[in-house]
Amino acid sequence: MAFDNERRIVADAGRRMFERKLTVGTWGNVSVRARDRCIITPSGKSYLETGPEDMIVVDLEGNVIEGRWRPSTELAMHCEIYRRREDVNAVVHIHPTYSSILSVLGEGIPPIMEDMVMLLGEEVRVSEYTLPGTEEIARNAAEALGKNNAVILANHGSVCVGEDMDRALTACEVLEKSAQIYFYSRLLGDPKVLPRDDVMELMRKARGYLGQWKQE
Repeated sequence: MAFDNERRIVADAGRRMFERKLTVGTWGNVSVRARDRCIITPSGKSYLETGPEDMIVVDLEGNVIEGRWRPSTELAMHCEIYRRREDVNAVVHIHPTYSSILSVLGEGIPPIMEDMVMLLGEEVRVSEYTLPGTEEIARNAAEALGKNNAVILANHGSVCVGEDMDRALTACEVLEKSAQIYFYSRLLGDPKVLPRDDVMELMRKARGYLGQWKQE
């Protein structure tokens, strides 16, 4: 079985995503890049009942290379992001509560917290709505993502990306925390946005801080 390690990473990430309540049921999907291939979760399968052998190997055009199940219905979105972002090696699509509230409102998250800026980027935008599982949602998501590491999908959910799976999953948690903070701060008053110059400095500092993430 090819890509044993990558299959294990994806299967484990699916369980972690579910256990951290970043999605419900079989919604959401996870993938990693392996050179010119993408290893992705199967469509409609329980994250708690699938293992590495159930993951699907595709090329970056979405053609199935190996796997007994159908790949995730959002395969096109994962492939589109990988083709546009050479720095991205993991993609996680989630359906958590607070960022989904913002997706229904059509509201992104301005730079309100330091950890948000350092891990997710300058802001979190909302992609234009279209039906799931289409080439259009793939393009809309990738365009709204831009150079950031998180995007909210209108009336749908969110997508987070990272240099590796640990960073992508952490980005999911930071996104949901930031969405919750933004939601409640809007109820209580007028959230204060970080100054532009400080945002740029925090992003610069993040390159050094995050550069040690995997170093031993």
